[in-house]
Amino acid sequence: MTDLKMLTQDEVSELINVSRDQITMLREVGIIRATKTGRCYMFSQAEIKRFQRDYVGLDVSNKVKALESYKKVNGIN
Repeated sequence: MTDLKMLTQDEVSELINVSRDQITMLREVGIIRATKTGRCYMFSQAEIKRFQRDYVGLDVSNKVKALESYKKVNGIN
């Protein structure tokens, strides 16, 4: 049942050791998908695992590099 627990943006940022703003950027680019619940965004644990699996070794440190990585993972030219 713990797999069903959704994570807040703050929890995700702490979990993967990046800033809250970095999580916002990754969400806006589409790298980490979220569910909007009212005024907050929630992230599934499965989504965080998918991000770790699909983006291993890629640079998502800023918006330009994140977009390049997104295109590479999704086969977009």
